[in-house]
Amino acid sequence: MKNCKNLNGVIVPILTPFNDKDEIDYPALNKLVDYLLDKGVNALMVGGTTGEGMLMSLNERKDLLESVVDFTGKRTPIIAHTGCIDTKSTIELTKHALQVGANYISAILPYFFTLDDNQIFQHFISISEAAESLPVLIYTFPGNAKNDISADLLKRLIDAKSNIAGIKSSNSDLIRFQDYVTTGGEEFITCFGVDELMLAGLAFGSKAQISGNANVFPTPFIDLYKAFNFGDLEKAQNLQKTVTHIVKNHRAGITPAFFKASLKVLGIPAGNVRPPMRELTKDEFALIEKFVIQMQSSSNV
Repeated sequence: MKNCKNLNGVIVPILTPFNDKDEIDYPALNKLVDYLLDKGVNALMVGGTTGEGMLMSLNERKDLLESVVDFTGKRTPIIAHTGCIDTKSTIELTKHALQVGANYISAILPYFFTLDDNQIFQHFISISEAAESLPVLIYTFPGNAKNDISADLLKRLIDAKSNIAGIKSSNSDLIRFQDYVTTGGEEFITCFGVDELMLAGLAFGSKAQISGNANVFPTPFIDLYKAFNFGDLEKAQNLQKTVTHIVKNHRAGITPAFFKASLKVLGIPAGNVRPPMRELTKDEFALIEKFVIQMQSSSNV
């Protein structure tokens, strides 16, 4: 298995721009990749929740991943989100990610249907086998996926497959996150996904923040991570206030349309969202425009 120690810092689940024909806008995607890498983000996740992966066909998700891998070259680690509602499709995307050169696999728990621990266990065993030598990050987001993973089940999976290398927790339950950190141990890649609690996640042992909001303003997230690791708690606390302000103005990322609108104000084309999601109203866009202009005038971004 590849060495996983370098996956840390701020990871961005990159947006997927769609054009007016509801097709992936690859030129806009490349501009967003360059923007994020120029800002210094540590890795990109492709086809995740923020990237509207679950609204795309398998072929679209394959094409999207190939495009990002080819365009980035070796500039940053690429995490391929391969999670689907079913195991067969997840395996198909996982094998494709292995073939095209992704560095990590991530898969959300299967959603909609209620699953017991044994079903979830076998699902991730199948994914880890399909991934071969690639490290796998389990992605738990119970608010969206309905199903969740306990620390006991996580231990079963880690003990069963050596390439189950980490977890992304988009769950505000910090007690559970601490259990993941303890269960995984020092080498396990514990990633946190609740931006309003980023500092708390770091204090509990997060190795990386996976942030949809960082598509727009990555610098406060990067600076918060650095401040915490340098031991400057006061600076980290102030930066957490900035991060929380960003989250609130993006309505906690309830739809990627808020992120895409903010980027548009910044002059970075991020395209449309895919139906059934909708674009912002004129009033919503006006508020976002005011927020972005205010952020630009501050010294934190």
